Order: sequence, then structure tokens, then C-alpha cells
Amino acid sequence: MAAALNRATFFAALRAKPFGGSLSQGQVTGMGILLDACPPLLGTDALAYCLATAFHETARTMLPVKEYGGDAYYRRMYDPQGDRPAVAKALGNTVPGDGVKFCGRGYVQLTGRSNYRRATGELQTLGYLDRTMDLTATPDMAMVPDIAAAIMFIGMSEGWFTGRKLSQYFGSGAPIPVGARAIINGTDKAGVIAGYFSSFRAALVAARHIPGGIVEAIPVPPVTVTQLPAPTPAPAAPAAPSRPREPLPPASAAPTGFWGTLADRLRTAFPIKKV
Repeated sequence: MAAALNRATFFAALRAKPFGGSLSQGQVTGMGILLDACPPLLGTDALAYCLATAFHETARTMLPVKEYGGDAYYRRMYDPQGDRPAVAKALGNTVPGDGVKFCGRGYVQLTGRSNYRRATGELQTLGYLDRTMDLTATPDMAMVPDIAAAIMFIGMSEGWFTGRKLSQYFGSGAPIPVGARAIINGTDKAGVIAGYFSSFRAALVAARHIPGGIVEAIPVPPVTVTQLPAPTPAPAAPAAPSRPREPLPPASAAPTGFWGTLADRLRTAFPIKKV
């Protein structure tokens, strides 16, 4: 859990803007998952921008989604035999069918074999996944909210997607929310997402967000693998190609506690397949 805040106040502030007057249970559940998964020391501005990004990339559902478009679109955009072989190569998609298999998923539309490989290595190293769990073998694990949240927060903090990091835009000086869109997708919808950032920041401030504190939680229904919602189309604009990088060596010990329980759940829902 990331921070002390009054969730009732937080949701009340967001209900009017940017959610247009009402919140669904799915939206409340999704935001609760993100607040629980937020790194402990992430600042208010950076957290607000992550939430704004999730709001945009998930078409306001606040739950992980699969990229809009369908298999023909994925093949055309990301497959080595599609219309953009150079993009496919940059994404690490070298095998026919990779465009469909490694289409965008999650809170920030993780895309491409290299990025699924990198996310696997990073999350294993940090103890979020154990060594038997591989997103390149079972890419739909990127749709599990807890995993998708870890990918978003760690990826945006460490610059997985374009090389740009949260710290470059939300540090000791004034926040730069318009420029921060470069963390995910160049300048696409930068001004719109900056507007969402303002709403989420105002809600966090009203709820007295304190990095490193203890969350004053309102119970939300747990999301299990069997309760995952059907994929919801995300905004049609595809994410910019991410910079591929080989994964770090996996952690030597299996995760315990919450993440160990999640690992057991995932192994049951997504049997390991060799690729």
C-alpha cells in the first residue's frame, strides 16, 4: 500500500470530475487495486499522473484492457509479416503470429515480445513473479489487475516503455504533466491526459495523500482470476513502440505473502506453456 488517504473523499472528488457524475463498482475496484499496488514513496503528482494514464488507456474503466482492434489489426500493426516489419522488429516480434500474441494489454498497453520478456524478468527479480511464471508464455497474465498495476508503476518509474521516467517530470520542481506523456506514447493526447492529471491530483490532495503512510481503506471486493472482466476496448490509438531490453536475471527465491498467493492463483489459471 502506498499512501495514507481518505478513500471516501478521494472517490467523492473524482465522481464529479473526470468520471462525469457517477462511479461504477468496477471503477472503484480498479482504483482500489491501483492504490494498493502503488509504490510506498511515489509522490502525489506522480501517482496522479499514473492514475490519469490508466484512466485514458483503459477507456475510463480503471481495469486492465486488451488493445482495441482485433487480430487483423494486430497482425497489420505488429507482426513481422504485417505492414510494419520494422516496428515488429523493434518490438521483438520475430515469429509470425507474434503481432497477435503480444498485442497491447493491461493498464498501459504492454506491447511486443521484448516488452513482455522484459516485464517478466523485472517482476521476477523484484519478487512479484516466481521463476516459473513467464508473460511471454502466457501473455494474458498481463490482464490480471495486480500484475498490470505492477507493470504500470514500475515501468513508468524505470522508463521501460520509451526510456522516459516519472522522475523526469515529477521531481522537486513544478510538475510537467503535458511532457510526461512521452513516458508512454510521445505527445498523443498529451493535453487531454494532463487535464485528467489535474483532476486526480485535486482528489488526492483533498483526500490528504501522504506518500509512505498507511491507507485508510474502504473495503472493495477482491478481484480474483476467475472474476476478471471481459476485455474492454481501449482507445484506438496504438502505443508507440517501446524500447526492448533483455530481462534481468530472475530472483532466486519464490515470492511469499500476497505475491506468493497471487503466483499460486496464476499458475492454476494459466498453466505454464513452453515457447
